Amino acid sequence: MKTIISAFIFLISTSAFSQYYNWPCQPFSNQHYINATFCECRSGSSGDIDHFHDAVDIHLPEGEAVYSVIDGAVESIGTSNDYGINAWIRIGRYAYVHVDANPNLNVGDQVVAFQTIIGWTNPWNHIHFKDGWPGSEINAIRTTGGLSPLEDEYNPTVNDIHFYIDGTQIEFQNNRIYGSVDIVCNATDHTDNGSIGDNNGIFKIGYEVFDSTGASVFGPSFPFWFSNKPSNSYINNVYAYGSSTSTYRYTVSNNLSSNNSLNVGNWPLGNYLIRVVTFDHYMQSDTLEQWVEVVEPDEISPDPPHLLSILPSGNGFTLKWSPTSENDLVGYRLYFSYDGINWTNNHNEYDLTWEMTEFNAPSFSNNLAFFRMTAVDNAPFPNESDPSDIFVFRKYQNEKGLFLIDNYNQQGILQSHPFLKNMGLLSNEIEVGISSVHQSVFQLDTSFTIPVNYLPIVLTGNSANPIPDGLINQLNNSSYWIIGSKSTESLIATSTGSDFLQNYLGVEFTGSISVPTEFIGIDIPFDNYSSSNLITNIGIDSLNSIGSPLNESLTYPILTDSSGIILAVGVTDLPSLLSSIPLEILNENDRINYFNRAIEFLIDTTLSIPADKLVPTKPTLSFYPNPFNSNGVFHINAEVGLYQIKLFNILGQLVWQKNLSFTQSGNITFSLPKNIQHVLTSGPYFIQFDKNGKRIASNKILFLK
Repeated sequence: MKTIISAFIFLISTSAFSQYYNWPCQPFSNQHYINATFCECRSGSSGDIDHFHDAVDIHLPEGEAVYSVIDGAVESIGTSNDYGINAWIRIGRYAYVHVDANPNLNVGDQVVAFQTIIGWTNPWNHIHFKDGWPGSEINAIRTTGGLSPLEDEYNPTVNDIHFYIDGTQIEFQNNRIYGSVDIVCNATDHTDNGSIGDNNGIFKIGYEVFDSTGASVFGPSFPFWFSNKPSNSYINNVYAYGSSTSTYRYTVSNNLSSNNSLNVGNWPLGNYLIRVVTFDHYMQSDTLEQWVEVVEPDEISPDPPHLLSILPSGNGFTLKWSPTSENDLVGYRLYFSYDGINWTNNHNEYDLTWEMTEFNAPSFSNNLAFFRMTAVDNAPFPNESDPSDIFVFRKYQNEKGLFLIDNYNQQGILQSHPFLKNMGLLSNEIEVGISSVHQSVFQLDTSFTIPVNYLPIVLTGNSANPIPDGLINQLNNSSYWIIGSKSTESLIATSTGSDFLQNYLGVEFTGSISVPTEFIGIDIPFDNYSSSNLITNIGIDSLNSIGSPLNESLTYPILTDSSGIILAVGVTDLPSLLSSIPLEILNENDRINYFNRAIEFLIDTTLSIPADKLVPTKPTLSFYPNPFNSNGVFHINAEVGLYQIKLFNILGQLVWQKNLSFTQSGNITFSLPKNIQHVLTSGPYFIQFDKNGKRIASNKILFLK
C-alpha cells in the first residue's frame, strides 16, 4: 500500500502522525470494525449539520472493556451522571467517548497500555476514539501511524453528481449549466465488511474538467483532504444540503475555508466532461464522470399548448392538442382539478413528450373534472408556459351529455378565458356527460360530428370569431345554445353563418350596445327573470343586439334590456337559444338561474331521462289538468299500505315528495301545494308513485307558468 504524506497544510508534528498503536479493545492486535470515520458530517441539537466527526468509531458491544493505547496519566473524566451517553475518559492525547470510566480511576492516576481497564462501552456500542487534543484532532486511520493493524481492501465510491447555482439548492436540469456552478456529489467509503462499514465518509475528494476533445480545462482540484479536523465553522463549505450522519454530499467545487464555485460564464458554449475522484488513505480510488453542456441562460417560456378536444373513450377519455413550436421543447404537463381552483399535475413532460399530440386515459372517475396543460422546455432551469385554456369533462352517463364548444381563438394570451370552466362549474349539479372541444376541430377534421344525444353549446368570446361552417351545418337539425357577447357577429362572419341567422333563425344582426344595467326575461324559458348588479370589469364592453324575429311562431324574443332591445331569442321547433348575454357578467345567483332555465328548456327534447323515471307501469295514479298552470290535482286509487308520491324535474332531480298511509282501499284526491307550484319553472315533470319503496306507477306532466 502507498504511504500518504501528511504534512500538507496543517501544523501537526511528524511524531504525532508517525505514532502507531494497537486497538483499544481485545484482541489488541486484531483489526476491529469501523462504524464511522474521521470528519464525517454530524448534526447538533437543532438537527442541522454543524460539526465534523472528530474521531474514529470502533465497533464494540455494550459492556466490553476499553483499554488505553499508551502508558500515561488520566487527564480528565466525564461521567455518565454529567454527560450521559457521551461519557468519556482521556489518557494523554487520546480520548475514549461513549465509555463509562472505571470507577477505580481518578484524574492523575497512571495506567498501563493494554493492561489497565479504563472503562466499559455504554449502550452506543462503540468507542468514539479521538487521536489529538481538543481542536487539534488527527485521523486515527493513516498509513504513517495510527491504528494498527489495519487493512482496507475496498475502494471508496462516488455515487452521483449534481449541479446547482452557486450557494443555492436550485439544481440545473438536464445537465445544462451556466454561470457559477456548485458541483455536489454523494460519496462513501467502504472500510470493512461490518454492518455499517460500507457507508463511511471519504478521506480525499476532488474533481477535474475536460473539454470535448479530452483536454483538461480545469483542475485537478482536491479541496477536501481529511488528515486533520478542520474548524467546525467550515462544515457547510464541505457538506451540501441533504447531508446527514449517514449521507455525505460534498460540494467539491468549494474551498475548505470559503465558498467557491466552478465559473463557466466565460467558457465557450458546448459539452464538457466533469470527473469526480475520491481516495481512501491507501490511494484506492473511485471515479465518476458526467457530461454537461455549457449554455446561455434561458428564461423565455414556451407558448402554451392549444387544447383541441377531450372526449369519452371507453371508461376514460382521449385528450388532443396542437403542438407547440419550440426548438427546445421537452414535453407537456397535464393538470386536473375537481373544483377549477386546486390543481394537481398527474402527468409531466417525461410522460407527455414533445412529439405527442394525444393522451388516452384508460379510466377516469365519474366526477366532473377540469383539465389544462402547459409546455416545458429543456432550459437549465426548465421554463413552464402559461396554462392553456381550461377544458371540462365528465364521462358519458344517464344517456345524456353537454357538448361544450370553445369558439374563442385567443388561446395563448397571458390570461386564459374561463368560458368552459364557468359552464362546467354550473353543470356540476347535472349528472350528465360533458365533453369539450375547440372550434378548430371542425376545421381540422371536416368529418368530425357532434356525438348523438349531446347538446352542443357554442361559447363565443369578446371578439367575433367565425363559427366554422362544419359546425353550423350540424346545428340545422338539432337543439343548441349559442352564447356570448359576440355570438351574432360570429355567425355573420361567414356566408354560411349569415344564411343560418337570417333564413334558418329568421333574425338579423342589428349592431352592438353597451352592457346594460339590467336584463329582463320576457318569454320561456326566461319569463319572470331579471338580472342586475352585473359584473362589468372583465373586459366585456358591448353585447350584440338582435332584430325582431320575422316569424315569432318559429323564433321569439326571450331577453331584452330595459329599453326593449333584444339580446336573446328562442327557437320553438327544436328548442334552441341564441343569446348575447355571457355567463361571466352575471352575479352568481342570476348566473345559476340563467343556466338552469336554459338547460331545462333545451334538454327536454335533446336528452332523455332515465327509464325508471319515464315509463309508467301501473295506471293507479292520475293527474289533471295536464298541462297545468295554477292548480294540479292528484287522484290515487290504492289498497291498504304505505305509499310515497315523488315529483322529479326533467333532470331527474327530486323537487317534492309526500308520504301517504291507506288504512283501507279506496280513492283520494289532493292538490299539489301552492308553495311548490310557485317555485316550479315551466317544463316537463315526472310523477312517481311508490309502495314500500317500489315504483308502481309514473306519469309525465307539463307545467306552463
